[in-house]
Amino acid sequence: MTSLPSWLFMLPVVAVNVCASLLLKIGASEKPVALLLGLLSWRSFLGLACFGLGGLAYAYMLRYVSLSVAQAVLSSQYIFTVLGAWLLLHERIDTVQAGGFVLVALGIALIVSR
Repeated sequence: MTSLPSWLFMLPVVAVNVCASLLLKIGASEKPVALLLGLLSWRSFLGLACFGLGGLAYAYMLRYVSLSVAQAVLSSQYIFTVLGAWLLLHERIDTVQAGGFVLVALGIALIVSR
């Protein structure tokens, strides 16, 4: 690939998974559509499609990134999903969550720095 650190190529996978989670949450409060057998809203369906796309991208990225690093970088989606929920859905972040984010971020930094 390029001279960029290999873990940087995992960031699109993280972004797609964050979008998928947010779309599922938003779609959960919407009316299901008949086209989707009355089970899902179009946003929920799009969220599931994003998870599928994220899985395909993850499988491809594993060609270039070790599993131990890939899994650590992928765990950053938990931080970004909660931040997205805070920004877009106005969900609250308390101090315990914020402290957890710092610990997760430090753990990721330690793993990718070696």
